[in-house]
Amino acid sequence: MHQTIRDSLESYLKGSPLEIPPASHAHLAECRECSSELRLLEAQSELLRSLRSSHEVEPRAGFYARVLERIQAQQPSIWSVFLDRKFGFRLALASAALVTILGTYLVTSEPTSSEQTSPTAVVASTAPQAMEQQRDAVLLDLASYHQ
Repeated sequence: MHQTIRDSLESYLKGSPLEIPPASHAHLAECRECSSELRLLEAQSELLRSLRSSHEVEPRAGFYARVLERIQAQQPSIWSVFLDRKFGFRLALASAALVTILGTYLVTSEPTSSEQTSPTAVVASTAPQAMEQQRDAVLLDLASYHQ
């Protein structure tokens, strides 16, 4: 029964008369909780109706334009940050600093000595075990060579 009454409360709050099924009248007479809730809703609904204006209220001329101006003044656009001259200047400085740092890293990390890239340095840096495997492969190729 509680649910049946609560289902019709939305239409009651909108101002239409409350349509309570006949079986619910007996429930309202017996249940103090439901009847007190119904009385409270009736009182609140009456108070809300008393606050309603008797005639339609129209805003003054230019109201909507003033509201739009205030909204635009309060909310800066995200694009205004990118169009600012200070932002462009800071972006150029940050780019120049990044190029300088990367250039310094590349210049200091490159090998400066030609000895490091010479063929003898490469052969000397090769592990002895790898050289022995290569020697065995060369000897095998020479031994199996046929004309």
